[in-house]
Amino acid sequence: MRKISYFVFFVFSFVIFSFSVSAEKIIVVTEDYVNFRSAPTTGSSVITMFNSGQQLSLISDNAGTGNGCTLWYKASNNGTVGYICSEFTKIEEIPEINMADYEEYSDYLKALGFPDSYIPYLVTLHVKYPTWSFKVYDIKQDFNSMVTKEYDGYSQGWSLIEDTNRSRDGYKSTASWSYNYLTDTFSNDFRGGGTYWFAANKATIAYYMDPRNFLNERQVFMYEALSYNSNYHTAEGVTKMLNGTFMQGYADSDNKKTYVDAFLDAATEYNISPYVLISRVIQEVGAQGSTIVSGTVAGYEGYYNFYNIKASGNGSAETIANGLKHAKEQGWNTHYKAIVGGASFLANDYVSVGQDTLYLQKWDMVGNSLVNHQYMQNIEAPANESVKTYRAYSNVNMLNSDFVFSIPVYKNMPEKVSLPNIGNPNNFLSSLSVNGSYLFQKASSKTKYDLNLDASTKTVEIAASKVSNRSTVSGTGSISLENDQEEISIVVTAENGDKRTYVLTIKRNAVEEALDIAEILRVLGIKNDGTYVYGYKTGTDAAAIIKSITDKEPKATVTYKNKDGELKNNGIIATGDVINIKTSREEKTYTLIIYGDVNGDGLISSVDYIAIKNHIMGTKKLSGVSVQSADANKSGDISSADYIAIKNHIMGTKLIVQ
Repeated sequence: MRKISYFVFFVFSFVIFSFSVSAEKIIVVTEDYVNFRSAPTTGSSVITMFNSGQQLSLISDNAGTGNGCTLWYKASNNGTVGYICSEFTKIEEIPEINMADYEEYSDYLKALGFPDSYIPYLVTLHVKYPTWSFKVYDIKQDFNSMVTKEYDGYSQGWSLIEDTNRSRDGYKSTASWSYNYLTDTFSNDFRGGGTYWFAANKATIAYYMDPRNFLNERQVFMYEALSYNSNYHTAEGVTKMLNGTFMQGYADSDNKKTYVDAFLDAATEYNISPYVLISRVIQEVGAQGSTIVSGTVAGYEGYYNFYNIKASGNGSAETIANGLKHAKEQGWNTHYKAIVGGASFLANDYVSVGQDTLYLQKWDMVGNSLVNHQYMQNIEAPANESVKTYRAYSNVNMLNSDFVFSIPVYKNMPEKVSLPNIGNPNNFLSSLSVNGSYLFQKASSKTKYDLNLDASTKTVEIAASKVSNRSTVSGTGSISLENDQEEISIVVTAENGDKRTYVLTIKRNAVEEALDIAEILRVLGIKNDGTYVYGYKTGTDAAAIIKSITDKEPKATVTYKNKDGELKNNGIIATGDVINIKTSREEKTYTLIIYGDVNGDGLISSVDYIAIKNHIMGTKKLSGVSVQSADANKSGDISSADYIAIKNHIMGTKLIVQ
């Protein structure tokens, strides 16, 4: 019988998958958090990120050298093509499949209830491991409705994803309860979470919930039955799995119990896989341990919680305290007791009620109260732990054992589910200005703006700043105006490719004679001598001054700065503030005086009284605009009458007239 490449037959038989017909090898990711890039260089954008155990279709085993990696591979994941560094992967051969055997076994799998989309993966596993058995775990629920139910459990912290350095923003929810587009900040205030744990978005949840994404020889162990089997759960296997971790030597030195004893005793007593227990410990507290197994936490000295059982709360301190409170209540005052006692919790509360696979312990699909009883908040935990379990079996040459995998099947499953683009989603501007005049200086959801300019205006200078420095902006700079009305689009492209367009509708009107600036100030009751303006009451807001001028002359451009030259669009006015007013006719700049506000803080207080007194006595002379504001009685010089005027103002007996 003629043999053909699995992938050749795969393409002809299952059009819902799109692998190259010439591919005879796969790439296996061997490290966690490995970037899948848009080009063979570390400077290119990251499409998504893979953890250890992920399999990709190999397109080219030599897609370039250098640029941050010794050798680049070109690969495909669910139809998405990208590049991955060879240093974090290995290449494996794809087995060839006999046509007749394929058809016979595929019919068998279909008879069990597996959909067509599962068949190619399971056949591949069967060819390599003919002793493995697969059975359908029928969820009897619509896939998308279960994704939504998991997502809606955000307040319980059901589906969280870790991100320690803002490199996985595209995996996070952008709902209003999770993300603020105006500040580019994600919430981490979820029950049982912590500093680096965030709510996953629906697309990310769907990827990790879709069983087909993990039907490879490593991650398929998330569907392994968790019960203990003495044929391949051996002391040798446990020892190898513990190598390199903090769990060496005695777990209870008084009773001469080693860590190997602890995990095997837990396995036999509660009928649960010791490999799964070890994987769970490493997943929860790390290979080198964490605070919750240190035995040094104040108030809980000498107590340990290896599985983070009951460890939930707001923030890491409360989470650890709650976990250790439970450990103390259970009497887990040795590592041995914590390992064995914690295993009883997993066995009795999860395995015995039907959540007997890693998958079901995360995605609770058992009974009537779906998704509510979850051991894991980390949506990547089953995929990560299953790889550790695989390695344990591989280390003791037990991969050809009679494993049984219970694989979930949902109703109405999508054609395929891929990880979303990992990039940051923010495409907002934090400011936008035209010819130096700001349309806004704080991010908002408004995207359409109308401007009226003089007919003589030939060009406009558009400037913008971004909320996220990972987005890009186009449409700014010097723009020529050709028509009386034009639309200018400023496009912000987020790191993940999402675009947001700000539209400026510019109308050029016939030139109208603008009001004289001195006339504007006179009408507003503001005094000026060509250099200084005065007459404003203390406590007036800078925004009110700007508005009063532009209300009177809409074509005026007003720039308000403090005495240090910084833009001041709001806040109380003060001596030394500078107001620039520009119209089509003229431009003038004035320095603001508030009589009695000598130190320029916008207030009239004892500090100003002392400044005048020191000036008169000659201990500290005033200069600049402070000399003008110190003349509180407007006599033309600074004398004791001025500080008396300030004293009377402070006491309220006679206010200074501005």
